[in-house]
Amino acid sequence: MRKLNKSKILSSKYKEWLDNLDQSHENHGTYNSTNNVHYIDVVMNLLHVQRGLCAFTEVKLCSQQLIDEKNWVDGKYINRKPEILGQLDHWNPDLKKEKSWNWDNFFYISSDINIRVKSKKVVDEILKPDTENYDPIKFLEYDAKSHIFIPNSNLDKIKYERVKKMILILGINYDPIIDLRKEYLEDKLACKRFGLDYEINQFVTAYSMISKV
Repeated sequence: MRKLNKSKILSSKYKEWLDNLDQSHENHGTYNSTNNVHYIDVVMNLLHVQRGLCAFTEVKLCSQQLIDEKNWVDGKYINRKPEILGQLDHWNPDLKKEKSWNWDNFFYISSDINIRVKSKKVVDEILKPDTENYDPIKFLEYDAKSHIFIPNSNLDKIKYERVKKMILILGINYDPIIDLRKEYLEDKLACKRFGLDYEINQFVTAYSMISKV
């Protein structure tokens, strides 16, 4: 799970709307994606930041063409029905009641992770990928045999257990993802061994760790 920099907001119309709400100390209202004109703008800006990948599992959710900057005109995303996978996730689900459109609380993730795994579980900021202190190398290791992420063995006991719990909550080792990741990485590593051309367009953190082993 990569560190994410969400400071680049291409969907400036959404940002302007959000800033006006916050400056006037207004609640955002209960979250409902279908009645907000900024929904697609938020989603596609997140996917731009996340390079088209699920923020947690790094499985590919859309093509790179869809998240190119040319798709934004005057602060709006021009394609109102992009073909993408996944769902908008509220990191802290408690904020959905009053601060439901808070940019800092948004990630875009795999639908299965959002519905079947994370859902409304309580989260720990230790693995929030857009925070200043998050560092995948500091908090995570990759087990090349079982193709799962584990807490970094250098962490103290308390942080180790916190990271272990969040790995489960974020679905980073969700069983179907493990199989996809294993097959993908083994194929890429085979290309590397034989000197064949290849590119890494998903599971980038796992690849960066396993390719150094």
